[in-house]
Amino acid sequence: MRLSCFLALFVLAGVADAKPLKVAPNRDWVEVVRDENLKKHAPKDGLITDAKTFEKLWKAWRPKEKMPQIDFSKEFAVVTLAGGPNRPSISATLDEGELKILALQTLIGGEGFGYSIATFDRKGVKKVNGKELPK
Repeated sequence: MRLSCFLALFVLAGVADAKPLKVAPNRDWVEVVRDENLKKHAPKDGLITDAKTFEKLWKAWRPKEKMPQIDFSKEFAVVTLAGGPNRPSISATLDEGELKILALQTLIGGEGFGYSIATFDRKGVKKVNGKELPK
């Protein structure tokens, strides 16, 4: 009995000390757009959870490219922006169901903006940067 209680406490202590898991996006499209007016198409909360919203953004920012197929029942997209003609890069960690996205950018002055459209699996994600992930 004592051994089983000790093992249970040891396992629970290990769960409490679990560190955030580094997560890579499934796909990540990064580009610089010179037309500042196109920035208005970015989702306000940075999340895209449906095909209609994704299609609208894709056609605005990547009109010459074929739109990729995304199963939004299994994935979602995160959009990050960078000021000026800079390319953002992202780092993502998953911690207790919350996906935390950290966006970094280069520091080049000038017109336009850079963006990243990254897709992630829904499995295990309940929140993104503190916001509930819509179904």
